[in-house]
Amino acid sequence: EGASVFFEIEGRSEKMEIFTTRPDTIFGVSFMVIAPEHDLALSLATDEYRAKVEEYVTWAKNRSDVERMAEKKVSGQMTGSYAINPFTKERIPIFIADYVLIGYGTGAIMAVPAHDSRDFAFARHFNLPISQVVAKEGAEIVPTDQWTESFDSKDGILMNSDFLNGLRVKQAIKAMNDRIEEMGIGK
Repeated sequence: EGASVFFEIEGRSEKMEIFTTRPDTIFGVSFMVIAPEHDLALSLATDEYRAKVEEYVTWAKNRSDVERMAEKKVSGQMTGSYAINPFTKERIPIFIADYVLIGYGTGAIMAVPAHDSRDFAFARHFNLPISQVVAKEGAEIVPTDQWTESFDSKDGILMNSDFLNGLRVKQAIKAMNDRIEEMGIGK
């Protein structure tokens, strides 16, 4: 259960659809990731990144889903393209990585490294921002640059999230789902 949300792609008319079980964390998105088999994988590559994207896609497509999910080493490739967060209006870099599988959801994710362990490892590897948007109730807030792992719990209070601030996760998921539908950017 979750939400399908459409993110604009900077400079393009088409949008990127992602599926998330945690729409409450959308204010913490710092990058997007698509599967190497995604329809947009090669077309998102800018001239600067085209050769590296083609090489990465070829390499990743030759690996099985089991190999890709078992792999502990982080890999991925920047496309040079950016999505726009529909709530913060920030530019979000779009990567291709083999930890996203085409058979799950839409084969594209919004990455929230503070609250997903795979996204956390990727963000640390590629030196990408990590923004906390959920806090454990009563816990001391520690700067994310001091974190050693993500806070993946579906229990907590929303922060740094505009109209969701102060809500518990379950309340925030419902509020965000309602807002996504009101704005016409997903379902």
